[in-house]
Amino acid sequence: MMIERIVSGLKAAGAEDWKIVEKRNDGLEWYFIGKTLDTARSVTTASYDVSVYSEGSVVPAKTRGECAVKIQSGAGDAEIASILRRAAATAAAMDNPWYPLTEPSSEAPARISSGFDSLPRGEGMERVRAALYAHDGLDGATINSLELFLRKVSTRIVNSRGVDVDWSLWRGNGEFIVNAGRGSGEIELYSEFEFSEPDTERLSETVRRQLVAARDRLVAVATPDCAGLPLLLSGELAEQVYGYYLDNLDGHAVYEKFSNFNLGDQVGKEGGTGDRVELSAVPLAKGCPNGAPYDGSGFLLKGMKCIEAGRVVRLVTSVKYAHYLNLPATGILPLFVLAPGSLAEKELRSMPHIEAVTFSDFFVDTTTGDFGGEIRLAYIHRDGKRIPVTGGSITGSVTTNRGELLLSREVEAKSRSLSPVACLIPIVTVSPAT
Repeated sequence: MMIERIVSGLKAAGAEDWKIVEKRNDGLEWYFIGKTLDTARSVTTASYDVSVYSEGSVVPAKTRGECAVKIQSGAGDAEIASILRRAAATAAAMDNPWYPLTEPSSEAPARISSGFDSLPRGEGMERVRAALYAHDGLDGATINSLELFLRKVSTRIVNSRGVDVDWSLWRGNGEFIVNAGRGSGEIELYSEFEFSEPDTERLSETVRRQLVAARDRLVAVATPDCAGLPLLLSGELAEQVYGYYLDNLDGHAVYEKFSNFNLGDQVGKEGGTGDRVELSAVPLAKGCPNGAPYDGSGFLLKGMKCIEAGRVVRLVTSVKYAHYLNLPATGILPLFVLAPGSLAEKELRSMPHIEAVTFSDFFVDTTTGDFGGEIRLAYIHRDGKRIPVTGGSITGSVTTNRGELLLSREVEAKSRSLSPVACLIPIVTVSPAT
């Protein structure tokens, strides 16, 4: 087996400590033009990421060196040995502050099942495909092309301290383009999505929203002055804003002093009129495709409260940065659960606002809290009217809006969270189309 060959190479290279991460992907890829299946293939891959560690002593403190390399599954023994010798030499030349390595745990990991477990792969793909095309042709808007991927990802992590853990999870993703109109007036919108369940309702709704957006983009007017209007975001756009909170709980960010939070800090503000933030970090959640029972070092993950009553009560810390910060290690938890807000989504939508649906590019800088993007389609809701608009841009800051966000009562599974369907952000700048 490849892992055993790598271990032999590590011993020959004189590696003091090491970690091997094996990932095996077994899945299907389908490519469509319109509704027609153009290409279908079965794909099986394996990858090996190896970290080599050294330990030294620079008076008056111990040091730790680390070098990470990738080894291809088809590499021969001589190539493996050469790569690992260079890695060991590089690690030995480093003198970072010392930190411990992950040790084995005797506790059972979190486990989660998927609806794909009981389905043949082809049937699982067909269910997803059917859901995605359920609304194709809505008001003349159609799917131009679709790329669809479904794979079972099996991970094994082994290290020199006795860690040997493995797990498998289903991960699906895709991208599609929808079109509306013809000739010089044709509209084209691109979208990506992720999934881990054959959730046909959610998948069909993902495409339906884009078909409606393409249709409405045909009649959209230039974005006017929207001074004073709050911004409504939903789905993955809202999740990017919510991610600001988890990302600023990362022990690495706190140690390097580019986090906005620390233990005991309030994440809101005195007198804020928004919903109080309550957040837990978790390893796995139904419908979220980016979870894992262990982090990348093989550390066993457990769910925990991080923000309670609007205050930071726990940081998310790897073994390395937990040691640097003198805190208990939690491992790097990949997902979060954000508590629901006080208002129903319908109530949020009843307020005057601008709802951004698609951007040419949307970013959230979790270091500064800044966010924004150029508007491809938005809706202005005021005076009892709903007007589709395009052009211009929206910018703002999560930091400026701390304590002011309003969250929907309804929650849903997204790529990395169970979180409110929508949020209303009161302080934003909308630049009109020119």
